[in-house]
Amino acid sequence: MITTPAREDIRAFAASVRAQLDDLPADEIDDLLDGLEADLSDQATEADDDFELPDATTYAAELRAAAGLPERSDAIAATRKSLAQQVREGWRELGAILTANPAGAWMLDLLRSLRPVWWLVRGFVWYLMAYFVMLVLVPSAPSGGLLGAVFFVSGNPLTWVILLGAVLLSVQWGRGRWLPRPWVRVLRTVMSVGAVLALPVLALAISTALTQALTRDSYIPDASYVPGLSVDGQRVRNIFAFDAEGNPLPAVQLFDQDGTPLTTVGRGMGQQPYDPYFYGGGGPVPVPYTAPGASDAWNIYPLREIPADAVSWDDGDDVDDVAKAKPTTFPFLRVQPIPTDAVPSPEPSPTAPVATPSPDAEAAAP
Repeated sequence: MITTPAREDIRAFAASVRAQLDDLPADEIDDLLDGLEADLSDQATEADDDFELPDATTYAAELRAAAGLPERSDAIAATRKSLAQQVREGWRELGAILTANPAGAWMLDLLRSLRPVWWLVRGFVWYLMAYFVMLVLVPSAPSGGLLGAVFFVSGNPLTWVILLGAVLLSVQWGRGRWLPRPWVRVLRTVMSVGAVLALPVLALAISTALTQALTRDSYIPDASYVPGLSVDGQRVRNIFAFDAEGNPLPAVQLFDQDGTPLTTVGRGMGQQPYDPYFYGGGGPVPVPYTAPGASDAWNIYPLREIPADAVSWDDGDDVDDVAKAKPTTFPFLRVQPIPTDAVPSPEPSPTAPVATPSPDAEAAAP
């Protein structure tokens, strides 16, 4: 028996009829359409130019009636469609609605012209995702953080390979190339959706990283506030002065460049006769010099201190504790003297009057 090859229009007709029967089980569809293409091909050969294909919908309805099957149910047919088919159909319907509107048609045309840009962006997003996956799988891989992924400051050649490969794959998939299997097309769709979802997060992260990098040089971190005088963040409790010969000075008044008393206590101390920063801290507590009718002097050094073993650490006994204050022992009996050439000559203050003898006084001098 010789079978006539089916023509292209007959194949398309058979596919349309099969689509009209897609609410039926697959084995029933095969039974109804068994030999359909071959029969139609034979009829087309015999009728030649007079052959015409019937309407696919009408033909499918006649097959149902002849087989005693119920009419097509669109609801059931919709449930049998795959998710990908439903998404494609919904996308086509949305495109048709937008195309019917002039503004929508203009927007679609603009988006189509920007597709190559999206291919590049999508490839870059894939690269960032692959870069972070690589860092997770290979923790020892050199990394410069997010900016390292963007600007390759890590100096890792593998990042170039990943970037170029991701961009090339995105462009080829965007052109409809390198899609040999249906599952690859599904993978492209999944990866594209993932890129769309990840793009806002990555854009925000890149923007934050760039802002931090640009402001890093001019940014001065706020150090924790330390009251009074401090060195490298540590409070200065007391000060000890030595003269040019290296001998200790038991009472020295210190002032800053503006003439303000230089103290080791924080501002806002109130009328407390002790340093509240140290009181309760477990160590010696410095107290100021006092004199009847005068304010407490906190800039005369070394300050007297309440020994740690004499402090009760009870707010109600602070006055008694201050009475236990003693002169502070110098840490050194003597220090290295200053070289003679390095000792500056004292100069009077420019605001202080300097007495100069008058000519008459000089003449009267013996």
